[in-house]
Amino acid sequence: MSPAIHIELDALCLLLLCTITYQSHKSVNQQKDRILFRTTSYGIIFLLVLDILWVLIEGRIFPGAIPLNLIINALYLGVGVLIGCLWYLYVLETMGYQVTKGIQALVLSPGVFFIILNLISIRTGWIFTVSPENIYLHSSYYWVQFIGAYGTMLFSFVHILIKLIRHDNRIPYRDINKLLKFYLIPVIGSIVSLFQTGMPGTWTCAAISVVLIYMGEQDREILSGMITAMAADYRSIYYANLDENECVCVRTSGNASADKPREGQEFPFLEGFTRYAEHYVVEADKEAFLQFIKPENICAGLAKEAMISLRYLTDKDGVEEYEMLRIAGVRTIEDREDHIVHAIGVGFSNVDRQTREAMEQNRALSDALLKAEEANAAKTSFLSSMSHEIRTPMNAIIGLDNIALREPNLTQHTRDELEKIGSSARHLLSLINDILDMSRIESGRMELKKEEFFFREMLEQINIIVCGQCEDKGLYFVCRQIEPLDEYFIGDDLRLKQVIINILGNAVKFTDAPGTVTFAVEQTDVDDITKNLRFTIKDTGIGMDAAFIPKLFEPFAQEDATSTNRYGGSGLGMAITKKMVDLMGGRIEVESEKGQGTTFVLNIPLQPANHVPVSEPVDAFEMSLSLAGLHVLIAEDMELNYEIMADLLEMEEITTEWAESGKRAVEMFDQSEEGHFCAILMDMRMPVMDGLAATQEIRRLNRPDARTIPIIALTANAFEEDVRQCLQAGMNAHLSKPVDIGQLISLLGRLL
Repeated sequence: MSPAIHIELDALCLLLLCTITYQSHKSVNQQKDRILFRTTSYGIIFLLVLDILWVLIEGRIFPGAIPLNLIINALYLGVGVLIGCLWYLYVLETMGYQVTKGIQALVLSPGVFFIILNLISIRTGWIFTVSPENIYLHSSYYWVQFIGAYGTMLFSFVHILIKLIRHDNRIPYRDINKLLKFYLIPVIGSIVSLFQTGMPGTWTCAAISVVLIYMGEQDREILSGMITAMAADYRSIYYANLDENECVCVRTSGNASADKPREGQEFPFLEGFTRYAEHYVVEADKEAFLQFIKPENICAGLAKEAMISLRYLTDKDGVEEYEMLRIAGVRTIEDREDHIVHAIGVGFSNVDRQTREAMEQNRALSDALLKAEEANAAKTSFLSSMSHEIRTPMNAIIGLDNIALREPNLTQHTRDELEKIGSSARHLLSLINDILDMSRIESGRMELKKEEFFFREMLEQINIIVCGQCEDKGLYFVCRQIEPLDEYFIGDDLRLKQVIINILGNAVKFTDAPGTVTFAVEQTDVDDITKNLRFTIKDTGIGMDAAFIPKLFEPFAQEDATSTNRYGGSGLGMAITKKMVDLMGGRIEVESEKGQGTTFVLNIPLQPANHVPVSEPVDAFEMSLSLAGLHVLIAEDMELNYEIMADLLEMEEITTEWAESGKRAVEMFDQSEEGHFCAILMDMRMPVMDGLAATQEIRRLNRPDARTIPIIALTANAFEEDVRQCLQAGMNAHLSKPVDIGQLISLLGRLL
């Protein structure tokens, strides 16, 4: 083969190599395929270098030229066959056939054999020789090399053909035609080489290269079929190169128009999509669309997610429809060497029906939520009303009971009966409080205070209550305070005390004499600003079965139905306790054994308070201050309630006047002389004008004592929001009915 023919064929092979390299960026995905492709590409480049060296030294005699020519030809002939074997493996891999290590070794063995054979031929001259004039010559066994080179090409063609036929179970005429077309060049090259004195190794590379291009087209057909199948969900699909701002339409539905590219049409990415937004996207969504398609925003989004999407509303000839724009990287972020998106796939889909259905569902959910909120508000209003309606007669019962018990001439039997009435009334009141607390917790309206409180004083109050209960029942009560304990904390001491008394009360209730109730308190550090208070409550009572413990904190839970009659209770105490502990950020643990007692461990995180002691001088006059002679205005719409309150205050030598409505209370105070009334006891719910409005009117009166006179709410409205409303209206304090007369007297003493 002449040097001129060799150079022409090398140029053709180089052109094919460039084509393969360009196509590989789109079709080579598997790691093994990439290795085979790169190895073969480097082999072709190596052959080109050898070919150029051979052309330079052919026929020239200078020291070392003949040995170099021998080496170049040995490598050229041997590597040419090996590369053909590598391309054959690549074709099999690309077609999706399973290539085991055994098959790899079998396919590569001819290439390895011919490399060794040609290297041996440098000394033996079996395949080729070089004349003293440095001219390449065939040897007697050149036919072996000839069969190896063309045999590899012919075998690959036949094998691929058989694979295609067997795969389809029929004669695939279209694939056979393509296969023949892409093998046409190497066939022509083979015919030409018969009239030359060269070796068709370059033609072998060219033949396998063309097969690769054919396989690339087959891959693209498969890919095109996949795109067509997947495009059923998209009305148009685009491929865009962000670096070059280039975009091509891959698939589209309907006919092309000025604003709708046809398949295969290329256009500037950013300009084309911006033009679409200007023409079709509604004004409210246009800015979001334009921001979404910016290349920097696309790269930022795809750096975090495999796909990004935007839903927007379009207006096309007066018809509004929702569309979805989805963008994904051509390769995953892990496959990009620089971890930056360069090329993307873009899909437009019509999501109008789905969006409107979702909007309808959201609207239904919103309506349901509104109805639930209205129902919850109605429930709250109902509970508030029921609280008021129940507490009002309870106020009369407990008040009259207290008045009757102060009668000195009562017989012991009557006194016992009255005490039972008072006990039953207070039990009923506790049930009402439990129901209200549970309702407020479930509705999320329970709020915990964050105020400084004296911890040891709270413990002392708990001990006094529980110790009295244990004495009444004949139980032994043990309280252990494990030092060190801080004196002051920030929190809601009222709710904390309620939780602890609930648990201790149950311990007393379910322990029979002679039993023991133990209460231990210790403090541990959580961090620099938080302390953990551990309360351990242990009893020797009836205990619980282990299977019941998980149900202990459910509302109305009772292990034994008969225990309700024996021990009483609403069944809400432990449910309220658990929910309050959760609100405080604490946890509660229970261990119990039937007949052996129960242990509760309560952990509550609290923040220590930086308490600054304030010394307040107390003079002798203040200590001996008596409330006798005070004159109080009582605003109450129920005459019976007024009479009870008046009788209770009269026992403390306090005189009263009655205002049957809020409006009447304002009039009586306004018409009285300054200092005539020392305080006002104000009911919340009254006809004509309620207590809140009456308080605000009194505070606005143009007289010196209007802003200073103590106004105390005495009301059956016991919710915390009721307390807050009273204080915001200008009242000084809030006491819920039934009123504890001792608490009222103490409060009046502090305010006056």
